[in-house]
Amino acid sequence: MTPKAFVKQREFASAVAEVERILGPDVIRIRHTLENDWSGEPAVFFRIILSDAASKRDRLLHATNHISNTIERQIEPLEQWGVLPYFNFRSQSEQIQLNEPAWA
Repeated sequence: MTPKAFVKQREFASAVAEVERILGPDVIRIRHTLENDWSGEPAVFFRIILSDAASKRDRLLHATNHISNTIERQIEPLEQWGVLPYFNFRSQSEQIQLNEPAWA
């Protein structure tokens, strides 16, 4: 059975965009890719660019936990969409320096 996220990619992208708006100003951008993980399970890989303020050492753990938890509560990737969520974070400054298109 194909996961709902793979079948209704436009709706899934809209749900991600809504959470991105909720999480501002700590979150600059959220990108995602739907594919199978290393074990063959359907997954969503979130690439999240944090503001430089949220990336500071004294805020980083709290910010990433809050963001991950909010995405899981609001979108429910596994429960509603049938995909396991994976999270990767990068600061805005780091993205400017690395300039990776997949994160843009």
